[in-house]
Amino acid sequence: MKKSLLALLLTSAVIAGAFALLNLNKSKRVAKIAERQNITMEVPVKLFSVEQQNLDRRIRINGVLSARRQVTILAETAGQVQRIYREVGETVWQGSPLALVDATIVSTQLETARASLENSKRDLARFQNLAQSGAATQQTVDNLRLAVEAANTNVIALQKQLTNTTVKSPQRGVVVRRMVEVGSVVGGGAPTFMVADLSEMIMKVGLTEMEIVHVKQGMPATVRIDALSRDFDAVIHTIGIAADMSGRYSIDVLITDPAAKGELRPDLSGNVSFDLPTLENALVIPREALVDGVKDPKVYVVENGKATMRRIVLGEVEGTNAIVQGGLSLGEHIVLTGHQNLYEDAAVRILQ
Repeated sequence: MKKSLLALLLTSAVIAGAFALLNLNKSKRVAKIAERQNITMEVPVKLFSVEQQNLDRRIRINGVLSARRQVTILAETAGQVQRIYREVGETVWQGSPLALVDATIVSTQLETARASLENSKRDLARFQNLAQSGAATQQTVDNLRLAVEAANTNVIALQKQLTNTTVKSPQRGVVVRRMVEVGSVVGGGAPTFMVADLSEMIMKVGLTEMEIVHVKQGMPATVRIDALSRDFDAVIHTIGIAADMSGRYSIDVLITDPAAKGELRPDLSGNVSFDLPTLENALVIPREALVDGVKDPKVYVVENGKATMRRIVLGEVEGTNAIVQGGLSLGEHIVLTGHQNLYEDAAVRILQ
């Protein structure tokens, strides 16, 4: 009986000890978890101090070459093309014939109109003589005079139509495109040739409203032609007054480089670059510091070891730099790299 009681007590003691050990281990684990939860995770970042600087600005925009004086010539009369006088690449002058449209119908109409005019003139002369002797009224003579004038007007109009059957160049230049063939039928107003004066070449590009206010007529520029891997001196020739549907203002950049003569042709691609006036004492930050890009500009500002997101107002974006117009002050520290891991009031560890 005593042995059984002793065994029972011993067993109870072992069980109690085991429970005590388990509770001790659990307490240690809970303490470690609590300790871990109290640890603040620091996000490594690099900072940039907001500063003022004088910013040299340069714009580069892609474009395509064209002749400053380039015209598409339309057919002034309808008919079948009978002859081609000039081919692509040939030089033409103002008034040079380019093609001939069938003039058979117009020629026949003109002969008939001339005959009618002569007949009207004879009738007028005969009735003028009769009127002098009282055998015809003055009203009849006046009507015949009007008929002569109408017949003469018809002849002049048909002569013009006959002249228009020859398609002519309205300017000096080079034929850069031919849209008709012998035997093709054209209507009045149909395009036939394109003639361009290659002595003056331009590149037309579009500027934003922030850029257009800084450019002036005559401002020097550089045109680079990709196919030639060459730069040519140029100037801003014309500046658009109103923006197009995309919100850009068109400017024409005229190539003035003597080396360009004979080297350039329409539709060569390249780019235009020119310098804008230096922006002095601008509040500038790197573009890479922006959290969501330039459309909704925000940055993380670091104060007392914590990062806070702040919306800012941007002016112009010049390459890798962004000009700040509001939302930041001189000397504030913003996150340059590492902001992709940040959140509001996150603790940061500043990297050197």
